Amino acid sequence: MDDNATSPTAITSRTYLILSVAIAIGTFIVDAITPAESVIAALYVGVVLLCARFLQTRGVVLVSFGCMVLTVLAHFLTPYDDDFETISISNRILSLAAIGVATFLAVQSRSQEMVLREQAGLLDLTHDTIFVRDMKDVITYWNRGAEELYGWKKAEAIGRVTHDLMRTIFPMPLKAIMEELLRTGRWEGELVHTRKDGTQAIVASRWSLQKDARGLPVAILETNNDISDRKRAEDALRESERRYKSIFRTAGVSIWEEDFSQIKAAIDELRAQGVENFRAYFAAHPEIVREFISCAKVVDVNDATVELFKAQSKDELLHSLDAVFTSETLEAFAGELIAVAEERPYFSAETILQTLKGDKLTVLFAITFPPRPSRLDRVLVTITDITERKRAEEALHEAQAELAHITRVTTMNALTSSIAHEVSQPLSAIVSNGYAGLRWIDRQPPDLEGARRTFEHIVGDGHRAGEVIGRVRGLLKKTPTIRGSVDVTELIQDTVAVVHGEVLRNGILLRTELARELPPVVGDRVQVQQVLLNLMMNGIDAMKEVTERPRELWIRSHLDESGAVGVAVHDTGVGLDPSNVERLFEAFYTTKSEGMGMGLAICRSIIEAHGGRLGASPNQPCGAVFKFSLPRERDETASAAAEPGEH
Repeated sequence: MDDNATSPTAITSRTYLILSVAIAIGTFIVDAITPAESVIAALYVGVVLLCARFLQTRGVVLVSFGCMVLTVLAHFLTPYDDDFETISISNRILSLAAIGVATFLAVQSRSQEMVLREQAGLLDLTHDTIFVRDMKDVITYWNRGAEELYGWKKAEAIGRVTHDLMRTIFPMPLKAIMEELLRTGRWEGELVHTRKDGTQAIVASRWSLQKDARGLPVAILETNNDISDRKRAEDALRESERRYKSIFRTAGVSIWEEDFSQIKAAIDELRAQGVENFRAYFAAHPEIVREFISCAKVVDVNDATVELFKAQSKDELLHSLDAVFTSETLEAFAGELIAVAEERPYFSAETILQTLKGDKLTVLFAITFPPRPSRLDRVLVTITDITERKRAEEALHEAQAELAHITRVTTMNALTSSIAHEVSQPLSAIVSNGYAGLRWIDRQPPDLEGARRTFEHIVGDGHRAGEVIGRVRGLLKKTPTIRGSVDVTELIQDTVAVVHGEVLRNGILLRTELARELPPVVGDRVQVQQVLLNLMMNGIDAMKEVTERPRELWIRSHLDESGAVGVAVHDTGVGLDPSNVERLFEAFYTTKSEGMGMGLAICRSIIEAHGGRLGASPNQPCGAVFKFSLPRERDETASAAAEPGEH
């Protein structure tokens, strides 16, 4: 048997059908045998009304037509006297009219019911929860959306008190809600309902009051939208905003929220006018950079900013940036404008600002721009005060320079005898040539040509002595760090001249292998020469005790694969322990019995401060190799010209 045949609806329809047939047959039989003055046929109205409960409109019309046929047929079968013929016909007409009216009403009712069913079907299609409850809050209608959201089927929900079923949590007393509903006919708000599984749902609820023809309230239509996810997202957003504001306000670093929308609009206008290279444009128009300062609006600052810039309150800073800018700030601000024009996501730089009291601050600031497209009306700027750090760095640099100077003096002390020998040679030659010149002049007649040649030798020897003294003075003098263009080849040749006497005194063969046309590097010439001199002296010291092989000191220069200028010092001395190579550059670590262990540590710090590298490795077949590299002048200047924060 078909499953549908056993459903409650099928059973009800079958019951109605049997009952309708039974009434129709019974009515026909009774009508046919009853005297004509009785209106038995009017009972067919009940048949029509019963059939209307399970038949469509067409079926109801056919049943009505059949009842009319049975009424007419019964008229001819009913025995009556001629005296009652008129009454019989009148009764039949009255019965037919009753059947017709009942059919009309049944069809109309059926049509309205179909409309209501279709509307109810549409309500079942929506995902919104819709249910109807009477004025006692008893559920009378429950759509499919309500089933899906709350978990109760229609049969489980209908007849239950809604607020008991879902344990509703109201935003205000229910009495106040009902008063508003009765007064206005509507109410909207957020409710918390409990589902069948015990979980809670936050819904946006809308109540509509339904009234009857007399205007009396009879029911409440309630529609609910589940906004649980949205509420959680809103709560998370509010919590995030709260945390952000808390961090913004209490962060130990200065944070500014600025509006760059006017700056962006002005830069877009310049771009529309044909400006492409903004770096060159702002360099050529510094007055434009100054005008742009007033275009940056300060929206908010945190507590650390108020304290750092010595303001009474944040209101003193919520204007333009002129109050904290200095002449040194313009260059960094121009970098900001270029970053905006080039649509970079980030920019940072070091600059000088001033407090509202006029005190100068050295700061490191960073700007994070929102992703494109953006009006740049909310730009975060963080400012870190590095004034004390800069002072400490300057003090450290001064201490390092002092230590480097002491190291140079110590190194030169080791070269005292060699330097004295280097100077004594030209001085002795000067004295000898002076006596010779006197003899040439004392001749009769005086030999002026011989004297001239002798005096030329004296001048040459004087220059030689002066060069030796000049080199020594250059290494011994205490001067601030001055960076400039350094010719590495010339520096090597000068340093070789300084140690020339020491090399000869120790029986060392010094050779150079210098690359041609090396590009210059940028650095402090005295400091770089100090590094090379230290490495050469270490090589000389390492070979003093060598007797079984030639003592050779090689100085080589080259251009490495990265484009940096490299210098290597090779010796044939006692060599290095591979396990302690890196320790050689640690402060106070030494392999010499009388050494302080500071020379190589200072050398590495100097080279790294110049952006280079210094390392050591064993020489083959014996000895050691110390080599350092420095970036060429082009790379160094390009790096210096690059905007801070640009990667």
